[in-house]
Amino acid sequence: MSLSAARRRNSTRDSRRTSRDMPGSSKKRALRCRIDLTAGGAQHGGNLGGEIIMKRFAMAAALLAGIAAVAPALGQSYPVKAARLVVPFAPGNSSDILARALAQKLSELWLQPVVVENKPGATTTIGTDFVAKSAPDGYTLLLAPPSFIVSPYVYSKLNYNRARDFTPVSLVAFYPLLLVVNAANPAKSIADLMAQAKAKPGMTFGSVGNGSMGHLAGELVHLRAGVEMVHVPYKSSGQAAIDLIGGLISFYFSGAPEVLSNIRAGRINALAVLTPSGKRLTLLPAVPTARESGFPEIEAVLWAVVAAPAGTPRKIVDRISADIAKVIAVPDFRERFIAQGAELVGSTAEEAAQFIRAEDAKWGPLIKSLGIRAE
Repeated sequence: MSLSAARRRNSTRDSRRTSRDMPGSSKKRALRCRIDLTAGGAQHGGNLGGEIIMKRFAMAAALLAGIAAVAPALGQSYPVKAARLVVPFAPGNSSDILARALAQKLSELWLQPVVVENKPGATTTIGTDFVAKSAPDGYTLLLAPPSFIVSPYVYSKLNYNRARDFTPVSLVAFYPLLLVVNAANPAKSIADLMAQAKAKPGMTFGSVGNGSMGHLAGELVHLRAGVEMVHVPYKSSGQAAIDLIGGLISFYFSGAPEVLSNIRAGRINALAVLTPSGKRLTLLPAVPTARESGFPEIEAVLWAVVAAPAGTPRKIVDRISADIAKVIAVPDFRERFIAQGAELVGSTAEEAAQFIRAEDAKWGPLIKSLGIRAE
């Protein structure tokens, strides 16, 4: 064999050997790459994994920041659908009339329907319980009357807890009670009525039920007079007014709207206005307040507080209370209800909560001491 031929054969063998070794070499290089990658990560304290975790933390933080930025907008965008204002009375009474007027004005302000739903029964506890169990989103509200603070004392068991399940939103209005007598009664003042009670124990007084503001006001008169009096509960203000005019009861406590027509017709006389503001009613300027008459402790008012389910976002609560204040400032709204004997307030949520606590502190001990129970 020639030298050149031998060289060609050796070159061919080397080429074949090299081609056979190539796959193994690739595997070794890939393995070395994987080992180097892992080792490099370990040598740098796991920086690769740390970078991934940090990136995820950064993404989560950005997401939370976005949610936080959107939260104020949620309060600002309220309401985005219809709301309902629950009245725990049948249609037609002073609370219902106030609720409908308030709902109409809020609808105009919010550009969303505000529907009044009447849910009467069980001395307002049915409607109150309904709202307590509603979603705390600002779309179901309660127009709460004085029984809101009275019911926990006169019922042995309720399905809701007033303090736990509600957030006061706004004290909308007061309706001062009037102490009224039959026009034939010679009494012209609270002092005259006290003198009659002492001269003839057993005087009767009416109210719209056990634990009503009229009942509690009558008990204050009873305590001040220091003589026996008999409470006569009625189902409605109209029934009590009929019996007062007929001489079947001696005196009665009522909101002005319920007795105003009989006062103007001369069938009933108002002896005093039981208002904590100390101001006479615009529609009955000749009738003195209990405070003016020397009986400041005999003060009791009907009232209306808008309340929301507990847990309603604070921004929504503040939005509603601010908008109620705007409604109350509207001249035609004010004139309408002042003419019905109301004292309009439109408080903040904090002021409404303070008012509820003050009413509870005033009437709770009296109810307990007298052992008043629901009928």
